[in-house]
Amino acid sequence: MSAAASGQRVRGKEEVALPFPFFDIPGWFFSSAKRPRRRPWTARRLFALAGRIAGARRASLRSDWSAVLAELPPHEAVRASAGMVVAALRLRAADVAQRCWRPADRVLASRTLSNMVVAVPTAAAMWILFRHGGEIGVLVNAEAIAVVGAAFRGLIMLGRWWRDAAPPEREAQRRRG
Repeated sequence: MSAAASGQRVRGKEEVALPFPFFDIPGWFFSSAKRPRRRPWTARRLFALAGRIAGARRASLRSDWSAVLAELPPHEAVRASAGMVVAALRLRAADVAQRCWRPADRVLASRTLSNMVVAVPTAAAMWILFRHGGEIGVLVNAEAIAVVGAAFRGLIMLGRWWRDAAPPEREAQRRRG
């Protein structure tokens, strides 16, 4: 082994050390490193987290929460602010669920779209049965085709009841009344 490879002095200069010891790779990777000190959750930190989660639209809610925290003793404030974080997460989840319902609300409020939601899967089931069994296959499985249509119609009716969405009245009914 040369003097340069062993880390000895070569002509008055010391060899530059490598960033980690190549001879002890497992020891270097699995050495017990000093873990960073974790800061405890304080009421102020939890309140700030709840405010960030709740979003800018709920600034009035943050002022109400701040007033509640001001009245509490410090040992209860941490628990209350943790509850505020949970409440903020629930509010965000409700916002996401509301956004996800927008396309369904459009379908439920439109007669044309809701009829398409019923007709397209029913026609697809009929087409599949026709391709595999011909007219006899369609006739033999007519009950199954009717169940597909009825299931989708039932889902439309359930959705209208659940979301309290009703399509506008038909023109013939408007003219009569």
